[in-house]
Amino acid sequence: MPKGERQEVRVLTASLKPGDKTVFHTHRFPVTVFILEGAFTLELAGRAPVVVKAGQAFVEPPNVKMTGYNRSSTEPLRVVIFYTSDPDTPFLDPIK
Repeated sequence: MPKGERQEVRVLTASLKPGDKTVFHTHRFPVTVFILEGAFTLELAGRAPVVVKAGQAFVEPPNVKMTGYNRSSTEPLRVVIFYTSDPDTPFLDPIK
């Protein structure tokens, strides 16, 4: 968690169409994700994929390479994301 004098809390929503995936990336601080609809497959470097379904939440650890998928061929995926960080910190850092 941020240890500075000030923190910034962001609440975001995201939608992934069937078959979509996120960019390969890291976060500088933990990210909490709550699944509103669908199922999210999270792949963290060095770990087995995790499937998180509607009504469930998970925390993405900081500084770990990851990507996420909507592996459904028919169902959309909707999530709410909570991100606490130092002010003006990028939400994610893409890995090239």
